[in-house]
Amino acid sequence: MPKPNDHVFIVGGTSGLGLAVAEAAHALGCKVTIAGRGADRATEAARRIGPDLRGVHLDLEDSASIEAALSGEDPIDHLVLTPIHPDNQTIRTFDAEVAIRAVRIKIVGYLEAVHHALPRLQPASTVTLFGGLAKANPYPGSTLVSTLNGAITGMTATLAVELAPIRVNGISPCLVEDSPRWQKRIADGAGQAVDLFRAHSPAKRLATVEDIVSGVFFRKREAAAVQLL
Repeated sequence: MPKPNDHVFIVGGTSGLGLAVAEAAHALGCKVTIAGRGADRATEAARRIGPDLRGVHLDLEDSASIEAALSGEDPIDHLVLTPIHPDNQTIRTFDAEVAIRAVRIKIVGYLEAVHHALPRLQPASTVTLFGGLAKANPYPGSTLVSTLNGAITGMTATLAVELAPIRVNGISPCLVEDSPRWQKRIADGAGQAVDLFRAHSPAKRLATVEDIVSGVFFRKREAAAVQLL
């Protein structure tokens, strides 16, 4: 769990689950850097949380921006990569260009970010990679996202071996009902699908944003059977 004054660097921290991790890290007294597309957007997200946070431009499709955002000498105690690629595809509607972009973001971009962060990581540092439960529980239309999430599992395992004693973890959320993304989907008419997911969850409830933050920080939560990891 991050300690006060630890430096938490969050890629994808301008919105959604990444922003929630940034807010939680700040509440713990950590130094927080929010990285995301657009310097103004990242700076504004940081400013809304507190005056002492830093926002930097980082686009996982742009190698130069990844290197620039992660350059520096101050140590990174916790590197968290949260970006998703939301486009679903079936094999029948497969679009190679969309798939290549998704791979660039979730696989090449993630690996580049860890690569460029290495000089700033310490033996006690941690790296957390976000995937998704579709790796193990595919659904119609999840061909691309399930493949990407499976790759994150493999990436986590190999980086844990390569970077030891740096701790590398993967977190694979299922449907996070109170996240901004799913709140919008519910408002747009996805409530029945959400109810179905909840009914099939072992705990009969869905993961919350707090559950995800607790998973990133290894904080104990009562509902261990929620479909989170």
